[in-house]
Amino acid sequence: MGKGKRKKAKESRRKLRRARKTAERGPAREKRWEQQYREGAGEDIHAPFERIVSRRDRRRREIDMAREMLHEQQLEPAGELPPGTVEGVIVEVVPGGCIVEAEGEKTRCVLRGMLKSLETQERNVIAVGDKVLFLPLEEGAGVIERIMRRNTILSRKYMQREHVVAVNVDQLVVVASVDAPPLRTRLIDRYLVAAENGGLDAVILLNKMDLAPDDAPRRALHVYSDIGYEVVFCSAETGEGLEDVKTALTGKSSIFAGQSGTGKSTILNVLQPGLKLRVAEVSKTTRKGAHTTTSVTLLSLDFGGYVVDTPGIREFALWDIAPADLPYFFPEFEEYIGQCSFRGCSHTHEPRCRVKQALEEGKINADRYDSYRRLVESLR
Repeated sequence: MGKGKRKKAKESRRKLRRARKTAERGPAREKRWEQQYREGAGEDIHAPFERIVSRRDRRRREIDMAREMLHEQQLEPAGELPPGTVEGVIVEVVPGGCIVEAEGEKTRCVLRGMLKSLETQERNVIAVGDKVLFLPLEEGAGVIERIMRRNTILSRKYMQREHVVAVNVDQLVVVASVDAPPLRTRLIDRYLVAAENGGLDAVILLNKMDLAPDDAPRRALHVYSDIGYEVVFCSAETGEGLEDVKTALTGKSSIFAGQSGTGKSTILNVLQPGLKLRVAEVSKTTRKGAHTTTSVTLLSLDFGGYVVDTPGIREFALWDIAPADLPYFFPEFEEYIGQCSFRGCSHTHEPRCRVKQALEEGKINADRYDSYRRLVESLR
C-alpha cells in the first residue's frame, strides 16, 4: 500500500472512530426510535443499523427531505394558510430574510418552519423574483408561508452548491464592455448556456463603444446575432445606443449580469437617474472593476418593466448541466445533432461527427466551437 493510500486509510479510520463516539453521545430518543424501528420491522433489517451514521449524514438526509417537500409544495401547493395571507414578490434577499413587495408596500420577512431550517444549510432557498405568500405582522414585518412555483431560473455553481441568482425573469442581459475590463466572449458563452438551461431569453449588451478603436468588437459579436441572439451596442458615456437598450428592456423583466466594471449600474442610472446606484472607476493597473453592487435587487423602471441588478463577477461556473446536454444549449449545433455516426456523440473527438464537419465547412464559428470544447472539459 502506497504512502498516500495509507494516509487515506488512517484518515478514514479516524473519522469512523469520531462518528462512533458521536453516536454514543447521541440523545436517547434517537436510540429509542432505532429500537422501535427494529422491533416493528423484524430481524431482517438489523444489518443497515450496524453502519454508524454521523450527524452530518443525518443532517444531509433531513435537508434532502426538506428540499423534496419544498419542490412538492411549489408544484402542488396544499394545506391551509393563516387568515390574512398576502401574495408578494421578493425584491431583495437580506441577512436573516428578505424584502417582499406587495401592492407598492415593502415588508421585511423571515422564513417559516421548514423553509427556515433548509435556508440554514442551502444557499438561496429564496431568491429575488420569487412569488411568495406571506403573513403580515406588526411594525412592517412578516413571515413567508409558501414559495410559489418558479417559471425561469438563473443559477450558477458556487462552493459546490447551487447559487440561485434570480427567478421568474423574462430575459438575461449579459453586459460586457469593449475595454476596461476587456471583452470576454468565453464568459458570455457561459451566461448564454445558463440562460438556455433556465428558460430565459438572452440579450448581449456591449457597453463602452466610445473606447472602440475600430469595428473589431462589432465583428467579434456578429456571430451571436447570426445564431439568433439580440446584440445591442451602446455607450453610457456618450449616450450612443441607449434608446436601443431601453427598447430591449421595456415591458419585460430582465436581469443585468456580467463582469465588475462593465457598467451595469451606470447604464441603469442613465436610463433612470432616480435610481442612484453606486458606481466606481475601473482600476488602471488591473483593468478590473470594483464590486460596487453588493446585493441582488429587483428595480422598477419608469418606462415599463423591471430589472434585477446583480453584483459583478469574474467567473461563472455552470450548475446542473451534464456534458451530454451541453450541445442542446448551442443553437448553431441544433440542425446537426442526431446526424453523427455514433449515438451519444460528444462532438469533440469522434470520427464522422456532423458537428465537426459543419465546423470544417465554416457553418459553425471556430471560436464558439472552441468555447464549447472548453465547457465540456470543465463539466467533466
